[in-house]
Amino acid sequence: MKKWLQGLMIAAVAVGMTACGSSETTGEDKQAEGNTGEVDHAEVDRSNWPETFVYGILPTEDQGELASRFEALEDYLEEKVGIEFELFVGTDYNALIEGMRNGHVHASGFGPFSYMLAHERANAEAFATGVSDPEDAFYYSWFITLEETNLNGLEDLDGATIAYADPASTSGHIFPKGMLITELGLTMDNVDDYFSYVTFSGSHEASLYSVLNGDVDVAGVCSSCIENIYDRVEDHPNFEQLKVIAESDPIPNGPQAISMDLPEDLRELIIDAFLTMHEDPSMQEFLESNGYDAGYIEVDDSMYDVVRETAEALEMSAEDLLN
Repeated sequence: MKKWLQGLMIAAVAVGMTACGSSETTGEDKQAEGNTGEVDHAEVDRSNWPETFVYGILPTEDQGELASRFEALEDYLEEKVGIEFELFVGTDYNALIEGMRNGHVHASGFGPFSYMLAHERANAEAFATGVSDPEDAFYYSWFITLEETNLNGLEDLDGATIAYADPASTSGHIFPKGMLITELGLTMDNVDDYFSYVTFSGSHEASLYSVLNGDVDVAGVCSSCIENIYDRVEDHPNFEQLKVIAESDPIPNGPQAISMDLPEDLRELIIDAFLTMHEDPSMQEFLESNGYDAGYIEVDDSMYDVVRETAEALEMSAEDLLN
C-alpha cells in the first residue's frame, strides 16, 4: 500500500466510523484453478453469436484513461475467444445497465449496487471479480475532505457541500448516504437537506478533484478507485491536505457480469478467459494497473445479497436513486 494511503487509512481508523451494512470474508472465494484449454476457434459454431462483442466499462475515472488502459483487455479477449471486441465507456452506471438491457452491451464491470440493478433489469449475471488478494475481495467507501475545511467526522457536515459519484454508485453514493442515515439518525427524506449543496460528479475521480479544487467540502468515494488514480493526482497542490474522515464496513468488490441472453458457449468462453487471465504474462500489466494483481476469482449473485439487504434496510429503491 502506498505511503499516502497508509496515512489516510490511519486517519479513517481513528475516526472509528462504521457503515450501514457489513460483510465478512468467508474464505469460500478462491483463485480459480485450471484452464479449459485453448479453444480451436474453427470448431466453434458462431451462427448465433453477435458479430461484435461489446464490453462496458464503469465511468469511475477519466474516460480517455479508461479506454487506453482497457485496450489490452480488448486484444486479449479477441485472441482468446475469436470474435471482434469493442469497448464501451458508459457516461454513467445507468447507461451500462440500459445498454445491456437493450442488447447493445454484452458484458461489463459493475459496482455492487449497479450490478444489482443490472441483474434485475438486464438479465445480467455475476461471474468474476478482480482482486489483489484472493482472500480479500472487498473495498470501502470513504468520506474525503481537506484539512483546511476543519471537518473531522460526519457530525461536522451539517451545512457542508458534498459530491457523490453517481446515483447508482455503491461506494460513491449508496453506502455514504447509508452511513449518514445510520450514524446521524437521518432519513431518505431529509438526508440531502443536511447539506447546503449536493451534486453528482459523474465519477470517483471527478469527486476527488471536486474536493482537491475546493468545489465541494466533502465527497463519498471508492477506496480502490482512489488508489488507482494516485499517480495522476499526487502533484495537485492540495494533495497533502487530503484526509479520510469516515470509512464504511467492507463492501464486496464489484463483479464482472455477462448477459444471460447470450449463447451458453459464448458465455463460457468469456468466463474462462477472465478466470484464467492471470496465467497470461501479457496481461500482468493490465491486471496490476487495475489493482487486480491476483487476477479474477469466481463469484456468483449471492455475494451481493449484503448490498441488497443494505439498500432494503435503508429503503433505498432504484426509483429513489435513479430518478
